[in-house]
Amino acid sequence: MTIWNVINLLGGLAMFIFGMNLMSDGLKLVAGPYLKNILEKLTQNRIVAMIVGAGLTALIQSSNAMCVMVVGFVNAGMMQLERSVGILMGAKIGTTITGQLIAFNISEIAPIIAFVGVAVYMFAKKPRVKNVGQIIASLGVLFIGLGTMSSAMKPLAGEVWFQNLLREFSNPILCVLIGIIFTVIIQSASASVGVLQMLALSGVMMFPDAFPQAFYIMLGMNIGASVAPALASLGGRKDAKRVAFIVILFESIGMVFFLILTSIFPVIFDWIMATSPGNPTRQIANANTIFNLVTVLLLLPCAKYLVRIAEWVIRGEDEKEKEKLSLYYIDESGYQSGTVLLGQIDREIGRMHELVQINIDAATKAYFGHMPISRKQFDQNEAAVDYLNKEIVAALIRTSGMSLNEKEAMHAGHLYHIVTDLERIGDHAENVLGYALQMERNKQKFSNKALKDLKELTSSVYKIYDLAYEHFVAPSQELYTVIYKMEDNIDALVEKMRNSNIKRLAKMKCEATQGLFYSEILVDLERVSDHALNIAQAAKKFSVLDDEE
Repeated sequence: MTIWNVINLLGGLAMFIFGMNLMSDGLKLVAGPYLKNILEKLTQNRIVAMIVGAGLTALIQSSNAMCVMVVGFVNAGMMQLERSVGILMGAKIGTTITGQLIAFNISEIAPIIAFVGVAVYMFAKKPRVKNVGQIIASLGVLFIGLGTMSSAMKPLAGEVWFQNLLREFSNPILCVLIGIIFTVIIQSASASVGVLQMLALSGVMMFPDAFPQAFYIMLGMNIGASVAPALASLGGRKDAKRVAFIVILFESIGMVFFLILTSIFPVIFDWIMATSPGNPTRQIANANTIFNLVTVLLLLPCAKYLVRIAEWVIRGEDEKEKEKLSLYYIDESGYQSGTVLLGQIDREIGRMHELVQINIDAATKAYFGHMPISRKQFDQNEAAVDYLNKEIVAALIRTSGMSLNEKEAMHAGHLYHIVTDLERIGDHAENVLGYALQMERNKQKFSNKALKDLKELTSSVYKIYDLAYEHFVAPSQELYTVIYKMEDNIDALVEKMRNSNIKRLAKMKCEATQGLFYSEILVDLERVSDHALNIAQAAKKFSVLDDEE
């Protein structure tokens, strides 16, 4: 074993991991638009959720990514904790597909596969075709890396010191720990199991004698994969932490079960090896599939008890009133997946909408003598809106460096405008309240006719603001048409009120300062309706693209 073997081994490992990540990104770009909808709509039944989790994970080739996405959806309140368990279990089955794929060992034709993929990627015009090219190219890179690793590790089979070292790893618990540590470093169970398969293929691990060691290391690798969702849940809501705990619990129970079972019945190793005689890479792949499949069959009926255990370990509820100058839904899990991050941003925008709505209501009702919140609460809401505007824009900037499909990228672009419009609506509410407070200090009031007209206008402004957000959540052409016509009606009403104000001033029925305040209020409320229409237009553009796809 020379230094060049070590260099080739590290280079092969780098190409293998890079190929896996590139393939996962490409598959997520192809499947991304449908992941959120599928996870939300097809997870009511526990068994269906498990099948969906297995299928989607096989599709995106990463159980870590799927588990982190589930943590993100639960943290954003887009998925209930109970519904996540089936998906998490299915993800563990789906991730074993990578090992089965590696067992085909097509390293000899891998350069051709990589060349075809790169050619498709370079010359394709359509984004979807380019994504397919990326997937094909990454598959080739993955197998080139595997071939390089296998060749680099072959000399280890003749190294006496290394074989003696392997014999020292006869303790199952030690093997499990090695698997955990290795996977925590690499951050991918699929990649770790792939390296284990290459150790077997190159003859470094002498099968069948070394199969039990490989099996226990594989158990540890599965537990090591639970570190990613655990890290993603830090700083999130309690349910998100419970999701991560369930992943760890699931893997740990499966590991203990198989440790005990194989200790009592070592013949199990012979049964697993008999599934593919003479093919060590397939034997490890089958062992990984059998472990996860049996663990799921064992624990799926007990899913509600796993949830109860997680709730018992991670006790309590999230605080009802969190610090307003903080993010409620965006957390570390969002930065692992563009789909998750956009969903979390949508929820934060919903919170921003509610704060602005409260302030609009308070500012306008101040003219009628019953402001529902204090000035301090109003200022806190406005500060929170400004904070959310800054943080959401920062999160949107992060999406520019993530793998987003065309629809998601378009949605992210429109969210910039929506957040800006909400922040400006909040500023207009602040202006409206400022005029009311100034009039209170001056001991001034509007006439009954002016207040009656103002009440009619504020009622229309409330409605268009609420409908604009409703359209943002669930865009429809019919609702957009209603909003568009309503904005025209508000413009007409403002013009009418402006003329009435001029007449009152001309007849000296109100003071000049009162007329000025009234005119400024009309300007602010009209701008609120304009921004509401902008929000509806941004959502409409996004929905049109969605329909076209």
